Amino acid sequence: MKTTHQLTLIAGLLSLSGAAFADITNGPNPYAAGYGFDTPTEATWGGWTRGDAGTLYAEWDTFIDSTYPGTRTAAPDVGSAGTSNANIAWNAGTFAAGSGNLYSFSVIEDFTASLSGSTASGPLRVALQFETWGVQMDYDSILLNGAAPTYVDTTYFEANYASSFGPVDLVQYLAIWDLPTAAASYAFDFNSTEHSMSLAQVAIDIGPSTGPISGVPLPAAVWMFGAGLMSVLGVNRKKGLAA
Repeated sequence: MKTTHQLTLIAGLLSLSGAAFADITNGPNPYAAGYGFDTPTEATWGGWTRGDAGTLYAEWDTFIDSTYPGTRTAAPDVGSAGTSNANIAWNAGTFAAGSGNLYSFSVIEDFTASLSGSTASGPLRVALQFETWGVQMDYDSILLNGAAPTYVDTTYFEANYASSFGPVDLVQYLAIWDLPTAAASYAFDFNSTEHSMSLAQVAIDIGPSTGPISGVPLPAAVWMFGAGLMSVLGVNRKKGLAA
């Protein structure tokens, strides 16, 4: 017969083993209807299938990993395709919580996801999707090889989501870069606005660009340029009429 102490210990071990999985098993499936993640097969920004020749894919759902060399570094656990190397790293003070998410109660969290592999020569489209709980991501920090995205936005928001941390803001993001040619490797940098953000999931897809993104608004800079151009054309037209 098992003692009360033994039963308590077993229950504790089971709760820990269950907590080793984040997001999909400890939260919503971000690919489910109504949520913000898409595969490139179905996305307006896509047009290829994960695993196609000349494409790269890597995805993390938990960040508890001892297979990748070094501390504070994890290999993709959901899946990867076409990569010769893929990992995500985080700064000191950030750690893998019991949920499997990356979290810090003391420092701004800084992340770097790195991919390398053979792709089509270009032009290429690069899509970064990620999910956070609680404190949100700093939009201005999202970079690929030091360059800001062509487009970035929130694809899903839910206030007071009942997470393992308690009620939090659940946010899913999409950042897109359009590159004229392939890069030797791809380093994505992004960080939280402050401490106490929980990083729940990261997905990266790289494939051939299929032209303008249907249904996705242009970056603000493009609208400003277009408005300025129309203003200049309007002034010139008035001058022509006056003449």
